[in-house]
Amino acid sequence: MALLRHGTLPALLCAAGLSACGGNPSGTAPPAVVVLPPPAPALMASAPALALAASGQPRHVLITNVGGQAALNLVVGAASALPAGSAFGTDCAAPLAPGASCTLTLTPGATPSAAPGDTAPTPAELRIGGSNTPALALPVWVLGFGSVYQGGYVFDLDDTTPPTGGVGGKVMALNNAWPTAVQANDAPLASSPTEGAANTAALVNAGGPPPDPNSPYAAWTCDDASDAGFTDWYLPAICELGYDRDNRGSGCGSAAAPTRPNIQSHLVDKGVSGGLVGNNEYWSSTGAGGVTWTQYIGPGPTAAQHDVPSAALSLVRCVRALTP
Repeated sequence: MALLRHGTLPALLCAAGLSACGGNPSGTAPPAVVVLPPPAPALMASAPALALAASGQPRHVLITNVGGQAALNLVVGAASALPAGSAFGTDCAAPLAPGASCTLTLTPGATPSAAPGDTAPTPAELRIGGSNTPALALPVWVLGFGSVYQGGYVFDLDDTTPPTGGVGGKVMALNNAWPTAVQANDAPLASSPTEGAANTAALVNAGGPPPDPNSPYAAWTCDDASDAGFTDWYLPAICELGYDRDNRGSGCGSAAAPTRPNIQSHLVDKGVSGGLVGNNEYWSSTGAGGVTWTQYIGPGPTAAQHDVPSAALSLVRCVRALTP
């Protein structure tokens, strides 16, 4: 038998698939590469809900396909009726490619979603979905003065916010924050007749926590409130509460031309009392030199503003700015 040349045996052994030579001793094929399909189509809205001002500007919601496949057979419809006079339109067409967007436009009519003062309003709802996507629900609110939204009665509407989101404005809490309280801890920076949030911050920074938690001062009461899950309540400035009917020098203007949208003008004078009328005077956050402005909320000529000692007792009703 011929002798194997030097180096031939290792080559033959490796050809046989020994693991020492980097081969596959079992003789099985390597595992196949599994290619997963792209994620299913899914729709996402640029806003979780949309609030519009009655008779206000149209607003637009961007609908985006965040999945990895095209959304097929898209349909947009009202799951519950829009308020009278309101309408929607869309440029959404099927298929909607992955990463692509389309626009849903809502135009409000003159009728709010619920009657002013209704404390349990129900929004309308639009839905958009395709044959291979879950339906996306979009609550729609049409607001007027006295509408209840985001924890309170709307008394100020700002329809100049970007049309890709909801309206701005302010709401008054549904209930008094405290039966009676002093407006102690007077702060020089809390003298604005119009900027209640800044006044409240100045008063709380100056006063700190009340010595007795069961007897909080007015500004702290609102700063510490969490009505309807919101924590940005503040004590309103005097011109957010009302107007200067008797020319007492508050700077809040007249009933015909108030300085700011206010609770007296846009709620009480329009027939939405919110539990305020006849409840005595309410603290504002506007004051200086140991004197603070209060507002007596009442129908017609009974509404009045007074500057009183900050150690007096008055009622507290908080407000907050809407989240567009």
